[in-house]
Amino acid sequence: MSDQPVGDRLLSNTGALLAARLAVAAMGWIGTVLISNKLSRTQFGEFSLVFSVLGMLNIVTELGIGRLAIAGVLDESRDRATFAGTYVLLRTTLGVIGYGVALGFIALANYPPSVFRTMVVAGLVVLLATPSHAYNVAFQATLRMPQVAVGEVFGQMAQLALTIALIVHGGTLAWFAAPAVLCEIVILSFKRPRAARLIPFRYVIDTTIWWSLVREAVPISVGTALATVYYRLDSVMLSKLDTFESVAAYGIAYKFVDLAHFVSTALSVPILTLLVRSWPDDLDRFRDGVRRGVSVLAVAATIVLAEIAVFAHQLMALLYRKYVAAASATKVLVLAECIGYFGTFAFSILLATGRHRRYPLITAVGLVLNVVLNLLLIPHFSYRAAAADTLVTEIVVATLLWFVVWRLPGIRPLAIGRLARLPVALAAGAGSGLALRAILPWPVAAAASTILTIATIQLVHAAGPGNMLDALRARPSAPPSSTSPSTSPTSPPP
Repeated sequence: MSDQPVGDRLLSNTGALLAARLAVAAMGWIGTVLISNKLSRTQFGEFSLVFSVLGMLNIVTELGIGRLAIAGVLDESRDRATFAGTYVLLRTTLGVIGYGVALGFIALANYPPSVFRTMVVAGLVVLLATPSHAYNVAFQATLRMPQVAVGEVFGQMAQLALTIALIVHGGTLAWFAAPAVLCEIVILSFKRPRAARLIPFRYVIDTTIWWSLVREAVPISVGTALATVYYRLDSVMLSKLDTFESVAAYGIAYKFVDLAHFVSTALSVPILTLLVRSWPDDLDRFRDGVRRGVSVLAVAATIVLAEIAVFAHQLMALLYRKYVAAASATKVLVLAECIGYFGTFAFSILLATGRHRRYPLITAVGLVLNVVLNLLLIPHFSYRAAAADTLVTEIVVATLLWFVVWRLPGIRPLAIGRLARLPVALAAGAGSGLALRAILPWPVAAAASTILTIATIQLVHAAGPGNMLDALRARPSAPPSSTSPSTSPTSPPP
């Protein structure tokens, strides 16, 4: 694969994923608006709790091996078909275990019967999504993630259609979990045959591969588990320390976080492949990839924050009128997510370089901090405290991760000084939004302020001397040495 096609593919993969995530988020928002208006606050709180618990199941179903699988597929010394097939079977087995864990947790936690019944249905998402995500390894290894994006859009369209049907014809709380299951059925059906065209999956249970993946993934598994817990535990703690109504409000606030999260996902998935290929044999290209990743995330965070800081209340009033009071928590959570962009990217860098063994310790610090703050503050300040606790946790975790990244050999210089100009664009975007909001309909003001934010970023060259899209195009570099880069992610740290 030549250098320029890699850059072009990185751009097309990131753009396709981001566009798809935005489309999925838009349809998901419509579905959430319909469901939140149909259900009572208590019912919607129970509904949000179920999917928060499912979000925590990455502890069981992912184990961090998904990030290692990409290195295994890129390793030309392996039988790729056998490796990929046995990896899918491993993830499928973990999905079955995860479903059982979800049902067991709800039963042991003594939640109402309606919550358990909803989990019986919603938990099927785990059984389907786990092998479905495993097939992503074929698309990621070949930088063909746009196909995944298309499948996700089709799945969300099916989910929205069934949601509308349930709104019209009615149904119990458990039935409102069925559209998410249909979504995963459509996505899996779309991806599986297309993945098989890229890699001829050979479905055999190879316990040697299973053990090697699990053993190597232990630091990632522990770290990911702790990160998932501190990221999702807020809703569970709210359900025990406060009310289901507060869980509902917090769940609504997180809908905006989910949209913001798509930015880091759209970038980190394809760029991990680029970082794996360039470390350690092409440090110039590796540093360039890191710099470009940081630049794109910083620019995206600036645009997101300029909008949400000014228009959160208007968006909440338009979409979720019963939860307008959650707008302030939404601003805090979106800020936390924007800081989390850099923590997520730092983890990808450490993973690509095989320096991920400190990740569990860092996420353990985040978990302890988050739990302690929640215990102290939620009883007094409800979901607003949970949002503030998340912000503090993300700042601490991102700072610690980048401290480790900054000590990597050859990582400097990154030449990211231009990013110091981004606050100018943030001030211009937010300031214009405040001014225009007073004289124009807020959607028009929001669009205008977004354009002005982007124009200011370009004007001050905060993302670099060229067009902002150039930040996603990998520059040509010297050919790598004879050492295989596919082995670098699992090489031990010095």
